Amino acid sequence: MIKNNERSEVIAAILIGCAGVYMVFGMPFFVGGMLSELNFSQSNANLISSAEISGMSLSSLLGIMWVGKYNWRKVAALALSAIIIGNIISCYVSDFNSLLVIRFLTGLLGHGTAFALGVAAIGATSQPDKNFGYSVASQVIMGSLTALFIPQAIANYGIAGMFAPAILLGIIALFFTSKLAVSAQIKNAKTSTNSKFLVLPIIGLIIMVIWQMGVGPFFNNLVPYGISMNIEAEINVFKNTIKVDVFTILFLSTALSIIGPLSASALASKINRSVAICCALAVQVIIILSFQGEITWLGFALRVILFQTAWNFVGPFLMGLIASVDESGNYSVLIPASQLGGIAIGHGVIASLIQGNNMGLINYYCAAVIFLSAFLYTLVMGKFKPSSF
Repeated sequence: MIKNNERSEVIAAILIGCAGVYMVFGMPFFVGGMLSELNFSQSNANLISSAEISGMSLSSLLGIMWVGKYNWRKVAALALSAIIIGNIISCYVSDFNSLLVIRFLTGLLGHGTAFALGVAAIGATSQPDKNFGYSVASQVIMGSLTALFIPQAIANYGIAGMFAPAILLGIIALFFTSKLAVSAQIKNAKTSTNSKFLVLPIIGLIIMVIWQMGVGPFFNNLVPYGISMNIEAEINVFKNTIKVDVFTILFLSTALSIIGPLSASALASKINRSVAICCALAVQVIIILSFQGEITWLGFALRVILFQTAWNFVGPFLMGLIASVDESGNYSVLIPASQLGGIAIGHGVIASLIQGNNMGLINYYCAAVIFLSAFLYTLVMGKFKPSSF
């Protein structure tokens, strides 16, 4: 059971984290909005996207410099202010060079810092596995709502339709900064100097990077895979004909995958973390390898739903794994960088090794990388603390 004072801290951390990670979920629509509303080229739109994600990754890396030194409430207030100001300015900017700089700085000082702080604050709680589950579930809900409403908002209000929710999230989260823990050291009272608290968090981060090298690129290649397989159908629902395509399936799978983090939260104190991680990673490997031959739209949909559910199930346990051996918060703050960095590295490897649309080879690569992360975990799992009870 979460204590009342810690419940407030968890809610504050979740809101701050959602304000930070919003642009990651909205990035595909931001890129599309830059093409349709600002008439940017595909190259320039992706360059701005890359700049913002790079800024977020860099802010997570820099987090190790401030997470143990400064008051988290003040850091949160500054980061959320940067989110609000940066997105307000972005509503009125249509020049490529100016928007490039603004989005990089907003990612660096605003979204990235808030995301990293939200993760560090959750990691400092007494039940990180359970609370990371709630955090991921909240982000899944936000991602689903983003996919549902943002395209229409951009169509109605221009590129401002992309930034307005970010401003609103920043304002809402700002009212909860006083509920945030001041720092991990104060919360945990003391920090162990045992060397395992240096080595084990790094091993956990390496496992996270390797895992993301597989899951991220695989998911991001599902759209071209589904299109190449002509995954579409028309089904009758209450005498109404509904067209089902790849995008519909991905929206539904994202919404339904909330089962993963909620299950992680419910089982965090009832199941061995190692069992949860190994089983979920095994499921992902099996699902990826099953993407072969002719696949019906229903088979495609079931595979994607199971894959995303397993993804969102194992994520809280892996983040809790790192937090369990990081009483200072110095390494938990690097989790966003390990996630975004792993996806970026995975895409780079695929781009360098694979020519053309060879989904078979992509699948084998992604399955092998996820298996490697599971194998590495089994080698060191005895060194980590068990889940919090």
